Amino acid sequence: MPLKKGASRETINENIRNERATGKPQKQAVAIALNEARPRAKAKPKPAKASAQRGKDGRFLPAARRKK
Repeated sequence: MPLKKGASRETINENIRNERATGKPQKQAVAIALNEARPRAKAKPKPAKASAQRGKDGRFLPAARRKK
């Protein structure tokens, strides 16, 4: 039976019970249920900030020396 998605206590407990019913050890069942409840981060690249531009030597450039 597939595990339910969600982070509520009831959902996690139900997923643990389902995993235990399939014969998995208690610690493994808890780990699987908590992993299923873990929020997934959206993989969006962060845009580069204009204020964080660096020169060839690795130091930050003042605003007057930045290329536009």
